[in-house]
Amino acid sequence: MKRLCFALWAVLAVAVGFESCEAPVNQNAKNATVAVVSVNDMHSAIDLMPQFAALVDSLRGVYPDLLVFSAGDNRTGNPINDQYDPVNYPMIALMNKVGFDLCAVGNHEWDGGVEALQRNITDADFPFLCANVILPQGMKLDVEPYVILHHQGLDIAVVGLLEIRHSGIPGAHPMHFKNISFKKGIDVLPEYQFLRDQADVFILLSHLGYEDDLEVAERFPMLDAILGGHSHTLVEKPEKHNGVMVTQAGSSLRYATLTLFEVKDGKVVDVTAQTLDVQHFPKRNPEVQAMLDRFNSDERFNEALATATTPFDDREELGCMVTDAIRTVSGADFAFNNTGGIRIDHKKKGPITVKDVYNIDPFNNEIVVYTMSGAQLERFIMDTYKKNGRYPSFVSGMTYTVRTDADGYPKSVDIRPDRGRFSKEARYKVAMNSYMASTVRFESLDDGESQFMTSEEMVIHYLKDKKTVSYNGVRRAFH
Repeated sequence: MKRLCFALWAVLAVAVGFESCEAPVNQNAKNATVAVVSVNDMHSAIDLMPQFAALVDSLRGVYPDLLVFSAGDNRTGNPINDQYDPVNYPMIALMNKVGFDLCAVGNHEWDGGVEALQRNITDADFPFLCANVILPQGMKLDVEPYVILHHQGLDIAVVGLLEIRHSGIPGAHPMHFKNISFKKGIDVLPEYQFLRDQADVFILLSHLGYEDDLEVAERFPMLDAILGGHSHTLVEKPEKHNGVMVTQAGSSLRYATLTLFEVKDGKVVDVTAQTLDVQHFPKRNPEVQAMLDRFNSDERFNEALATATTPFDDREELGCMVTDAIRTVSGADFAFNNTGGIRIDHKKKGPITVKDVYNIDPFNNEIVVYTMSGAQLERFIMDTYKKNGRYPSFVSGMTYTVRTDADGYPKSVDIRPDRGRFSKEARYKVAMNSYMASTVRFESLDDGESQFMTSEEMVIHYLKDKKTVSYNGVRRAFH
């Protein structure tokens, strides 16, 4: 691997860990070292942008032609960004300032709908890539399947791919995909094999997930590298698979990956990569810091709603608080929340602010209450168990145990309401967010009644009323 020069060692020693040597020299148009720093699944981690920008600045001291790529999911995770008007503008503005060159479309790029995504694309100084989306005629969404960058005298082809679930759409609210369809990324990629003959360097900017990236590498060795995202996998020591370098840098901008492509006579002769520690980088870009300070100056999100007298040690404890809020405010008998709807793993004891609530649940999904029989409720719990990847949903108003067969699939459920005895014939009011209502197959006795409040609004109302909360050690769903 090419090493960073000695002059940069003092700055990057902590974060990068390279040894000293001479910087690469571009000797002619078809001999070059192409340097790419890539991140993925930043999820609105704007607070780390000043450090990432400073790291990029330092790398450009060694690689003046450095490229900066995102493998998708730039948004959803910080209300300063996600509740901004227009939504996601802070992240796009900061990415512009850093100098991003390309971005893959991730599943959470769709969280604000097509119009919000198009606004982000319009505001961005870089293209968005997705080769496996099929748009209806007349829909304006300026997404490209691939680009060819003319860079350092070379042609660098980059294709973007997006994960598709068994339902046929990415992992976002189905309402955002009306009249839009998708193909599996691995089925689409053969359509772009021609780029191998047209380009000196061929890169897949992937939001498929690490395991799928490994499958792509096995089937398409003509790729030089897969710079990946979606599964939040931290590949601490990136390596080649079937001759293809496969990387991914975790999530939330804590890490980045530096990939170097050695090109001789228009052919990639070696690819090396190293993971870089962004969160502990010792410098901050002052201009980016000034932008961040302006975005963070919105005092609406600093209001303390209640006090947690004990810490939240995991997502289940946070999920129990959220479902308690939904059940209490909606007046339902039971409330459920999908495991993926809780986006942080823990929270220290002390004040819970408006910002904390939107960090816990950033999706702005309305709450819907359905009437179900006890038998329908049992089937609903088992279906959500399968939908959650064989893990029980968070719940309020009961405890329950999912009993599984030898292969881990649910075969029955034992429901124990907080009040009264459970009956298969009884009718129950069951609350859930609109994402669950749209993605889980279930039966009910009515069409559901929207509460015209989001789960975040209900949590805010609940916390203001409670003043203090403690969920440490709370467990309600078992399997």
